[in-house]
Amino acid sequence: MLLAVFSALCFSAYSQIIVTSATFPAAGDTFHIALDAAPMGVNPATPPGGNQLWDFTSLQASSTNEIIFRPASAGLNFMSYPGADAVVIGQTGETYYNITNNKVEALGYAGADPAGFGLNVLAKFSPPFIERQSPMAFFDITQAETDLSLPFSTAQLPDSLFQGFSPPDSIRVRLHTERLDAVDAWGTCQIPGGSYPVLRKKRVDYVTTNLDVYISSPFPLGWVDLSLILPAGTGGLGNFLGTDTTTTYRFYSGTEKQEIAVATMSNDLSEVLSMQYKFNETTDAPVVPSPGSANIQAHPNPAVEWVRFECTNLPQDDYTLKIFNIVGKVVWKENYAISGSKTIKIALEDFKKGTYLYSLLDSKGNTIGTKRLVVLKP
Repeated sequence: MLLAVFSALCFSAYSQIIVTSATFPAAGDTFHIALDAAPMGVNPATPPGGNQLWDFTSLQASSTNEIIFRPASAGLNFMSYPGADAVVIGQTGETYYNITNNKVEALGYAGADPAGFGLNVLAKFSPPFIERQSPMAFFDITQAETDLSLPFSTAQLPDSLFQGFSPPDSIRVRLHTERLDAVDAWGTCQIPGGSYPVLRKKRVDYVTTNLDVYISSPFPLGWVDLSLILPAGTGGLGNFLGTDTTTTYRFYSGTEKQEIAVATMSNDLSEVLSMQYKFNETTDAPVVPSPGSANIQAHPNPAVEWVRFECTNLPQDDYTLKIFNIVGKVVWKENYAISGSKTIKIALEDFKKGTYLYSLLDSKGNTIGTKRLVVLKP
């Protein structure tokens, strides 16, 4: 009995992965997405727990798409988002992102309004909305909330929305989003063309829409909250009021940048409304360091017998080079005193075939770079 318990604990410790910032998107990445609009025979909503198998190999692509992360400067409105590193340009608008070593956050959106009025808007999340965090591990629970405020003139709207009363001077759409993320399971996720160790995250988004109208005559009332006057769903502007709830299950690998699968559920979790999943391979951004910027790069990659790490433009300091396996365990590390550039060559005879992460840190613990290393064996 004791041996069985010990074996189970060891298996659990070495089977759960940790998802790090090495899987964050970067400007230049292209994610290839497939969508099954009517999935059959799949169950992403299994009870929480470990060592599970999610078999989604029966999914069939109703459509495919690409999500391209471009440099923020490629967007038409990038000057309005000075902290942005990347932009995704879609059919309806542009979404700007700030990407750091520990989070990916959406800064704002420019394009067709999210409330569906048919207007063009430029909006910023307050505070920026966190999409992903690092590291991510089993049992992690995070909460986030943000607001969008979109004021515009009612002259841009059809009179039918006001249902018999005089249109106000202007209107303001307020979107408040509350998000609860819980990493509640781990195991293996199988999709057409691939099988991946994953963490499963259950995400619940509550999006509340409120409308304010500005009234200056016959009585100067200023901004008035319509939710205090019109019940939600009563027609006209009342149709825009209320709270919508969306539940998704998201499956993350420790080596792939994009989500392996995303299942959108009915409110009672009894039905899978749609499933998005990884289609083909993610194209990584080419490594083009800025002139004079500190950088580390592995050659060759994939590697077989040895690998050479090229460290360039490093201020004089003591550095630590670490190599991790896919569950986040350090399998090799060494310290170096570096000033400027240095080449570090290591033999791979003790490394098993697979995908690893390597990271260079300075004496204060700041990360110079974290990237993937693939080791092949004959």
